[in-house]
Amino acid sequence: MAKVKDVLKEFFSADQGEDDFVLPLDESGKLIRPMGTVKAVQHSFRTRSRGKDEKNNPKAAEIPDMLPLDDESRALLELANAVRDKAYAKYSGFRVGAALVAESGQVYLGVNIENASYPAGICAERSAICAAISAGERSFSAIAIVGGEKGEPCYPCGICRQVLAEFCGPDFPVILADGVYSLGGLLPHSFEL
Repeated sequence: MAKVKDVLKEFFSADQGEDDFVLPLDESGKLIRPMGTVKAVQHSFRTRSRGKDEKNNPKAAEIPDMLPLDDESRALLELANAVRDKAYAKYSGFRVGAALVAESGQVYLGVNIENASYPAGICAERSAICAAISAGERSFSAIAIVGGEKGEPCYPCGICRQVLAEFCGPDFPVILADGVYSLGGLLPHSFEL
């Protein structure tokens, strides 16, 4: 089974070589063809697990677990970055894109959608989760989030962290521009019923 970065290459063009791959963007940098679900892919996303000593140290919870980006994470970030141009950010101008990988291997995309009644808007992360849940998915492997200035991490808001915690464990990888964080590191005390 192919990996995320390989599937992205195959999905857009079989003509491009390994080093020539770029997402199909128009002159303004927008994704040329709309994307929904990408075919199933093999992946190896992971986060740093806390050691025994760190679990008992209350200060350790203040430091998000982070690993450096690998090829798979970068490929998923590229996809999140490409889809963020489809965001509806009429009021803030702050566009966010998310790419959520289900355990099935399917990739679900989401963008932020604003509304004049601000609470009616939805974040990119929750948009991707809604698409996945609507398709019958319930288990997820990783999410990549891109927003703001190029190269700066766009951390998920508190509501999105809590929604992710509804379906994902504390070791769930949250891929940002500067590294791969664990959900538990970003939300150490999630609400549970």
